[in-house]
Amino acid sequence: MSRFSRGFSLIDIIVGVALLLVLFMALFGILRASLTLSTLTKARAAAVELANTQMEYMRGLSYDALGTVGGIPAGTIAQYATSTVDGIPYTTHTFVEYTDDPADGIGTNDANGITTDYKIGEVTVSYSISGLTKSVALVSNFAPPGIETSTGGGTLSLSVVNASGAGLGGASVHVVNTSTSPSVDFTTFTNTAGLVTIDGAATSSEYQIYVSRTGYSSAQTYPRSAQNVNPTPGYLTVVKNKTTSATFAIDQLASLTLSSVSAAVTSTWSDAFANTAYLANQTSTQVSSGALTLANQALTGSARSVTITPGSLDGWGILSAHIATTTGTTLAIRVDDANGTPLPDSVLAGNSAGFSSFPVSLTGIATSSYPGLSLEADLTSDATTTTPTLSGWSLSYTEGPAPLPDVAFTLTGTKTIGTDASNTPIYKTIVSDTTGTGAQKTESLEWDAYALTLPSARLIESCPAAPYQLAPAMATTTTIMVAPAAANDLPVLVTDSSGNLLGGAKVVLTTNGYAATVPTSACGLSYFNDLAATTYSATVSAPGYATTTVTAIPVSGDTATTTVILP
Repeated sequence: MSRFSRGFSLIDIIVGVALLLVLFMALFGILRASLTLSTLTKARAAAVELANTQMEYMRGLSYDALGTVGGIPAGTIAQYATSTVDGIPYTTHTFVEYTDDPADGIGTNDANGITTDYKIGEVTVSYSISGLTKSVALVSNFAPPGIETSTGGGTLSLSVVNASGAGLGGASVHVVNTSTSPSVDFTTFTNTAGLVTIDGAATSSEYQIYVSRTGYSSAQTYPRSAQNVNPTPGYLTVVKNKTTSATFAIDQLASLTLSSVSAAVTSTWSDAFANTAYLANQTSTQVSSGALTLANQALTGSARSVTITPGSLDGWGILSAHIATTTGTTLAIRVDDANGTPLPDSVLAGNSAGFSSFPVSLTGIATSSYPGLSLEADLTSDATTTTPTLSGWSLSYTEGPAPLPDVAFTLTGTKTIGTDASNTPIYKTIVSDTTGTGAQKTESLEWDAYALTLPSARLIESCPAAPYQLAPAMATTTTIMVAPAAANDLPVLVTDSSGNLLGGAKVVLTTNGYAATVPTSACGLSYFNDLAATTYSATVSAPGYATTTVTAIPVSGDTATTTVILP
């Protein structure tokens, strides 16, 4: 049989269908694009027609009547109007302003002193198709029927600058005056030089100006009130045939992130042997009447505590124990790691033999290598009728700072908007907030210097210290450490010989029966609280510096900061 007489195979059919599908999808895409283009073309034509109709309406008005409701010059034309054509909504924005023609000079150089030479009308029609926002705009000049004449008003010349004093284009300038008839309420935008000139403004002393831009700070005029008796700047005054000038400064917002932490605290793990809850294991020992002893007439026995693993460990402190031995009995306590292995003597001198006199300082144990410790007691006796007794043991440690949520704070800038009757400044920016459940809050603020106060907490440190100097678009993070009032406390500040603050230095504070380790913050501060009223020694070390010890530091009440200089 000839191969030309055979039918189509399944593969041939699948390939053919696939080709037809690709073709149909391409045709569908072309059809869809064609329909969208057609819709856009019809919508634009309708927008142009609406703009032309509005412009023709404006041309039909008398020169004196040409203006917008709430605008300068004032008139009967609505600033915004909406309409629907073929199911598509359109917004028509009409803007009319006076202009000063450079042909006869501008501003004070105008040959005849009249800056309201003619009017400019702008009509913008906006619409949206398939998520695309489009607009068309028409602009036309409107000349007076005779020679140019003053309207009897004055000129507002508004300048918007950034923090460096350079003109800022594209800033929104909202002008309001409810005391004129008709009232004024309209928005315009600065030119590339940051200027807005409004000619023909009615004489009044109640012009309110509000300046803004997305992502920027804002500026405005302020009313005189019983609280703000001397507003700065106050409402602007327009005088006939005069120019009123004002400058407003705005710039990109800065961000300030505040993280709140609690001060480091010294805690103690202890076991008074009320039961065996704090023992990980024991051999030939028993707990009875608040003591650990040998059991069942055993001559040797041992017990190991549960592992002590603090959450935010800064340093280990003091090992203490209450032991009693008689002739022929011994009791030694060793310090083990989290796995129950005794620490080598190179880490804790004398640990292999065990300790029988206390307290024992553990401040030399590196927390990075030993984040958890346990205690082990070895008991021996040479007679079944006698036993050593361990009536309690304890291990102190220091942990923190830790995140502290919901700390209330107030930030106050230095910029003012006036003074009260007592000539007390009224500050522009006062932000009252909390650090929230996450112990952190970011505020968007304009460039300024901000003081920090805590209305319901005791501030130990702000790192970096307030006031916070914020520049435009600057991002700053600060950590605030708070602590409750303490009967006796001691701040220790660590610097190098040049006065530079040393962060991450290790500060060990000791006295009889007490030892605590608190590393310095990024700003060089270690804070110790809940101390006894006595004298202490502070040993300070940091990589690359010689270890320094300061002795006989008196602590009583709210003790002044002790500064330690590392050579």
